[in-house]
Amino acid sequence: GVFDGGQLDKDSAVVKQVAAAASRWGFFQIVGHGVDPKLIRDFDQVTENFFSMGKEEKYKVKRTQDNSRGYFDDELTKQTRDWKEAYDVGCQHGSLEGVSAVDGFNQWPAQPSDFKPVVEEYFSSVTELCRQLMSVLALGLGQEEALFDHQFSSHSSYLRVNHYPPCPSPVDASFPLRSPTDEEGFLAVNRHTDAGHMTVLRQKYGEPNSLQVYMSEDLSRSLSDTDPAPGRWVTISPVEGAFTINIGDMMQVISNDRYKAPLHRVLAHKERHRYSAPFFFNPPYECDCKPVSTAGDPLYDVVNWGEFRRRRFEGDFADQGVEVQIAQYRTPSPVAE
Repeated sequence: GVFDGGQLDKDSAVVKQVAAAASRWGFFQIVGHGVDPKLIRDFDQVTENFFSMGKEEKYKVKRTQDNSRGYFDDELTKQTRDWKEAYDVGCQHGSLEGVSAVDGFNQWPAQPSDFKPVVEEYFSSVTELCRQLMSVLALGLGQEEALFDHQFSSHSSYLRVNHYPPCPSPVDASFPLRSPTDEEGFLAVNRHTDAGHMTVLRQKYGEPNSLQVYMSEDLSRSLSDTDPAPGRWVTISPVEGAFTINIGDMMQVISNDRYKAPLHRVLAHKERHRYSAPFFFNPPYECDCKPVSTAGDPLYDVVNWGEFRRRRFEGDFADQGVEVQIAQYRTPSPVAE
């Protein structure tokens, strides 16, 4: 839908449309978002230029077990290697210059020379878009528009730029819910939900349609990996000039399952390169996420974001056993008498 960031209330058409999409799919696309098209083009170009450099140059800013920010080409999703290379930059306690015990600090590449200023401007612009979108999501829950405003001064959001090179043995679009073995082929990114509040994804119109969301046939059931509802993978075709938005785990907790954090994955392509850039809007590290009062009896215990984020990164960086999921924080179901 068209999103112009104008005056909003719970009865506004855009609030109803976003709330409906966040409840049914957990995914939607927006145009009229206010991010300058020239800035988006400059951002696309500078990130492609970064990935075109040799490994030796990119490894100068390689992330480590103790620092989640920087370049990497060895990420695991569901303990399975992804077919991609990527670079992360983010806020620590609300600042791109900050340092945190959870995520570390940003490592800016020396080349391309315009990488840092362009990425900083893009980061700032998408952060402002998130401020508007979070207001819409709050109104959709029957809460005040300013519900999340206090989080922006110390948020821990990060921006990831992805390059998906051609893959000699990609699985096809109908591959089932599980992760493939090496003999079966590869996904660019294996199935997962996003951990934070919300993701704003830049994907290019005209590149391979590779993003897939898992659509459940039974909306009342959880989409956990251990007990997935029957469903199918649906490929998302980007609308020209639009951002793709999806709900994250913390927003599902806060909405008490009214908004859904959908399972999604990215297909690899045999011949073509693809680039994307998800911006993950995340709360402050110290934030305790819990269901809002207007969403009924709480289905989740309190989830501390800093702890959840730390555990999720451990699973991304190395095989740390079972990946942390919000299902582990669900309150026990009442026992019938």
